[in-house]
Amino acid sequence: MRKTKEILRIFCKYVYYAGAGNCWYENIYEETLLYKFYTCTSFTVYTTMIFLENLAALIGEFPEVEKNSAVMFFAIHNIVLTKMLLLLYHKKSIRKLNYEMAMVGQEFEESWNMRRQQLKVWGGIIAYVISVYLSLIAYGVASTKRVLEEGVPFYTVVTYLPYYNDDSTIASCVRIFFYITWLYMMLPMMSADCMPITHLITMTHKFMTLCQHFNRIRKEFEKDALIMDKQRALEKLKEGVLQGIQIHQKLMHLGDEIHRVFGIIMSLQVCESSAVAVLLLLRLALSPHMDLTNAFMTYTFVSSLFLLLALNLWNAGEITYQASLLSNAIFNCGWHLSNMEKESHRDIRRLVLISCTQAQKPLILKAFGIQDLSYSTFVSLVYVYGHVPMYTIQV
Repeated sequence: MRKTKEILRIFCKYVYYAGAGNCWYENIYEETLLYKFYTCTSFTVYTTMIFLENLAALIGEFPEVEKNSAVMFFAIHNIVLTKMLLLLYHKKSIRKLNYEMAMVGQEFEESWNMRRQQLKVWGGIIAYVISVYLSLIAYGVASTKRVLEEGVPFYTVVTYLPYYNDDSTIASCVRIFFYITWLYMMLPMMSADCMPITHLITMTHKFMTLCQHFNRIRKEFEKDALIMDKQRALEKLKEGVLQGIQIHQKLMHLGDEIHRVFGIIMSLQVCESSAVAVLLLLRLALSPHMDLTNAFMTYTFVSSLFLLLALNLWNAGEITYQASLLSNAIFNCGWHLSNMEKESHRDIRRLVLISCTQAQKPLILKAFGIQDLSYSTFVSLVYVYGHVPMYTIQV
């Protein structure tokens, strides 16, 4: 069984090899001088390419197809670069957060819950990676097709240099190099996208583990009261209640930390997915006919954006839902079965009632402190996008 600690460690290993540094609290992924050079070089190349994309969108002279792509990637890649830089900026905070997420409540984690957590984390990440690279490969295939059929330059990401009319071998090599850079840039980009998603999922299952803990201590108390001295059973119940209350306080703190560290990244993800999806859907609506290759390219791109949006909003909404179940679990932990005539047991009642009150406060994450990250937000966005006219595919 892979517990939360192991899942987070494996994900941090991917982040390390993607060039975004060591986000694990143990120094098992060492940032050597060579590694720092590799990181600086790769981010310099990414920044240069995005700068040339910005120039292409702002002052470049291109045909309509390339100009539309330049404007779209101007909107996307600046947000992508910002998210990657934010991941690097918060690296120390993320290492501390990973430690606290791995440690809190780990002794109560159960195999069935960890299997569900692992399936959600890896299933969501793998689906997102596949959708992104299907879209990128489709862009390469569509551009190659245009080169062969129309004789136009090879363009995937549209950069100001080399110029559109430059058909030299060097210009072609530079365009291919930028396409390869785009493919590689997706690795740290997806690590920035999936880092908050992974923590949202693990946070959800921490609340599920805590609810299960309160259910378990009641069952144990009912059983212990029959086979041992009732006073010992009550002391064991009290200890379990106090452990659960302490974990709850830590989870509330971790919820604030997740919002502090990943709040801007998640907000940018929502903006990126929403804005670019609108651009793509409008592009579809204005294109009455599109061949199969371009249709596949556009559909996979839209799918990857919607999947990213869904992973953020669904998992943020799931935290809100699972946290809302905690107050009932605390109240039904068995505290009311103890002898209230003793002052020590009255203390348990007070702690339980205070914890129930705190647990009833909704735990809601917000984008830019305004828009709820929730199921209803995702449904609303899908409803709006669904009313954009679609197009027909010309085979």
